Amino acid sequence: MVPSLFFRKNNSLSRLGDKKKKLREEYRRRRDAFYSQLDTATRGLAFRRPPSPLARLIERSEVIALYSAIGSEAPTSRLADYLAEIGKTVAFPVCTGERPLEFRKVDNIALLESGFRNISEPGPDCPLVSPDLIIAPMLAFDRSMHRLGQGGGHYDRSFAQYPDAPRIGLAWSVQETDSVPVQPHDITLDMIVTESEIIQRDDLTS
Repeated sequence: MVPSLFFRKNNSLSRLGDKKKKLREEYRRRRDAFYSQLDTATRGLAFRRPPSPLARLIERSEVIALYSAIGSEAPTSRLADYLAEIGKTVAFPVCTGERPLEFRKVDNIALLESGFRNISEPGPDCPLVSPDLIIAPMLAFDRSMHRLGQGGGHYDRSFAQYPDAPRIGLAWSVQETDSVPVQPHDITLDMIVTESEIIQRDDLTS
């Protein structure tokens, strides 16, 4: 009985992993196609200022963790400028292998340097900080606040490391899917912000 249950569990996890892989491929293509059709002005204006529900969370937070957008990901550079203008501490992640991400304070995004998978990261001279709010990228999302990332588990480990920090996902609306496959280690978001909509937990900003 035990071996049979073991193999069934492994087969189930394998099928779930395959489903996630296919979903990543599909929504990466969708995101790339959508982004390629946007003109430069629209790209520059998107996510420039936080919508009111997110702005209220930002008001309550001192250290805001952003991410360095690559390719067709929802951009964060204008948001970083805005946060610096209103006096918030802006932090960016550093990949630390199988451990949670390190978040380091960055006073100027021009000082970021190429790191894990050529993603811009803070250097070792940037001080470590603990985020009060985490803004994360993703490949796909659903209405149940599930997030599909790149598959490394970096953000799920970091969400678990900072359970009191609200978890915000930035994405283009085209990245919405009916249902994201969920595994035990996956942690839901508290809010999802797209260029056209905000999805959030009812009690988040009350």
